[in-house]
Amino acid sequence: MEDLKTLWKETEEFVEQQERKIAEKYIHFLRRVAETYIRSGKRVFFRENRVVHYGEGGFGWMIIESQDDPHQVFGGYVLEIQFETQISEREKRGYTEITEQNIEEIKYEI
Repeated sequence: MEDLKTLWKETEEFVEQQERKIAEKYIHFLRRVAETYIRSGKRVFFRENRVVHYGEGGFGWMIIESQDDPHQVFGGYVLEIQFETQISEREKRGYTEITEQNIEEIKYEI
């Protein structure tokens, strides 16, 4: 039984390290997307996923005021990113408007 405790501890540590790496990489991606659009004069809003594990609900939700097609921009669909021509007050409720000064607000706490 002691072997199982050791095995579990090693497994848990490994999985936790990998989850951190995945979250850091994904958040870096979202920040770069936000930076790119902000620098081109677009408005970007973000709401962190604080409800469920990222495997179940993504890292958060980003709305970008743009007519871009995600398939043309990313080569496919990105769960966390939504493009809207015009963002209504209702749509951005609960979101933080992201600027170059607060880009760190795009985060995901494990």
